[in-house]
Amino acid sequence: MQNAESQDARGDTKKTGATDARLLGRSCEALWGICSGIMADKKLSDEEIRFLDQWLRDNKEIAAAWPGDVVYARVQEVLADGVITEDERNHLKETLTGLIDGTLRDTPARPEMPTAEPVEKTVAIEIPGRSFCFTGTFLFGTQAACERAVSRRGGTPLPEVQPELDYLVVGAMASESWADMDFARNVQQAIDYQKQGSDIAIIGEEIWTKHLRPDAV
Repeated sequence: MQNAESQDARGDTKKTGATDARLLGRSCEALWGICSGIMADKKLSDEEIRFLDQWLRDNKEIAAAWPGDVVYARVQEVLADGVITEDERNHLKETLTGLIDGTLRDTPARPEMPTAEPVEKTVAIEIPGRSFCFTGTFLFGTQAACERAVSRRGGTPLPEVQPELDYLVVGAMASESWADMDFARNVQQAIDYQKQGSDIAIIGEEIWTKHLRPDAV
């Protein structure tokens, strides 16, 4: 009897998971549609930024999942001080364009790396009092924008990988970054330090941005 109940429970869980996946898929399509509409004229007004912010607030399941969480975190960063600069506007335009063009993907592992999966997919991180180094191309914005986001939350951005580094954050934009020598050198250096006993965590942008949302800070 217990086995039958367990099987039924597992079946219900699988059905629920499949339903959630379909709903999330449709939600991501909705986000793509919204961003496409906003960027149709290749311009991004203050009103459109605030509209996107409100839309994500009203669609929490999208704002909490990849890649909506990255877009939401970026919008929040732009609106944080109440002033939208042209630099912030342009970086957000790059974010939305990357999403629309399909150049965003889950952070991959570089085939040439000695380990097949250098990026940790699930890891809890802290920002205050921790050090971060950024490498690659980010949906969130430039590396300088990522560093500012960390500094505002009490973290310390570092320009290069060091044994004392807490997190090496890998950008999620699908570009030629994985073939870039500086990028490869940073990831390889972190892996080498790990082998020597360093506690450096190599994380993807999608993990990092989850901790930038207001409810995660």
